[in-house]
This record gives sequence, structure tokens and C-alpha cells, in this order.
Amino acid sequence: MNLYEKLLHNNNYRETVKKIENIRFITDGKWDWEHGLGHYKRVAQFTKEILSQLKVDERTIELGMVAALLHDVGLVKGDKIDRAIESSKIFMNYLDKDDISKEEEETLKQAISDHSKGNNIKSIIGLALVLADKLDVTYHRTENSTIQDTMNKEIQKIKKVTIKITNEDLMINYTTDDDFNLNIFKEWPKAITIPYKTSKYLNRKFIFKMNENNIDISGFIND
Repeated sequence: MNLYEKLLHNNNYRETVKKIENIRFITDGKWDWEHGLGHYKRVAQFTKEILSQLKVDERTIELGMVAALLHDVGLVKGDKIDRAIESSKIFMNYLDKDDISKEEEETLKQAISDHSKGNNIKSIIGLALVLADKLDVTYHRTENSTIQDTMNKEIQKIKKVTIKITNEDLMINYTTDDDFNLNIFKEWPKAITIPYKTSKYLNRKFIFKMNENNIDISGFIND
């Protein structure tokens, strides 16, 4: 059993995730996006895709996927905390120290602590995690929200997000309903600014598409 599967079968981890799934996170009285196992697994798959396209080794991919499963475990303490920092403090509670080196532990800790804003990217795992977390912005996140505001309803029109990284480009495509309003991301600009930031870190050109059509993102980016 690899480290990712071992974590998924860890009873302590599963109990923590259950507790998080039973909490309604209404940040600033506005959103209660899904932050449970579905989100963690989707972020893990995005992390795998990103790292695979960057042609890293299998151990790095595995560690990236583990970081994805653990990136929000700090939410077990509620939503009135810095979840990235709290998650970086407790993530080792769910891993066997014999399964991970001290250097790997430090890499995961830093990646998890930075995953929300990506202001201090220090590893390829950290880059993949912050990017993957922002790519999980499909209907799954808000369809069961108790607050169905304009933002949450609009998110439900995003059916799929794909990423392709070449030697020259970092391209993201949103598959959406025809009436999706991109301007909704002026309320949550990280969906665009984080991919843009990571493309610059990788020295790639950022291409943003919606239903395979190129989108002008100049109104979202402040260089």
C-alpha cells in the first residue's frame, strides 16, 4: 500500500475528515464551500496531473498527493483560524514518521502552510498544491451550500476544469454552461491570479480558456 492509500485508510484521518464534513464553514457569513474528502481527493488528482506534466519522480507525486489530502485538516478546529497554518501544525498526526524523511516532512509542512495564497513557494510540491487547490472550483464545491448566493450559484455552472503544462505554456480550460459569468471571479480572483502566479514561477505563458475559447484576463491581473 502506498503512502496515499495508507493515509486514506488511516482511522484517525478518516475521523477527522468526518468531523470537518459535519461543520458548516460560513466564512464571513458568506460561503460554506465543501471542504471534505471529495475536495481533498480532487485536489490530489490535480496535484498528480500537475506534477506528472512537470515530469517529476513518483515519490514527489506521491508526497504531493498526500499533501493534498492533508492541506485543510486544520479545519477540524473550526473556521475562525488560519486553516493553512493550523493544518501545517497537525498534519504529522496522520502520518507514520517511519514513512517519511525529515526533509520530506519539512517540504510538506511548508507546502501546506503556504497553500492558500502561494506567497512563499519553495518547492515543486508547494507550487502544485497551491495551484491544484484553486483548480477545484467546479459545481461540487457549492451545490450543497446552505447559502445559495450569486457566487455559489455561478460556481455551479462550472462543470470541469482541465490543465495542460508544456515547455512554453500553462493552459487552463473551464468547461461551463453557456451563461457563466466570468466576472464572478472579481469576488474570488484567486481562481485566476494563482494560476497566473504559478505560470510566472515556472517561466511559462499563462493561457486561460473557457469552453476552449481564449479569455482576456487583464482585468483580473495587476502586474
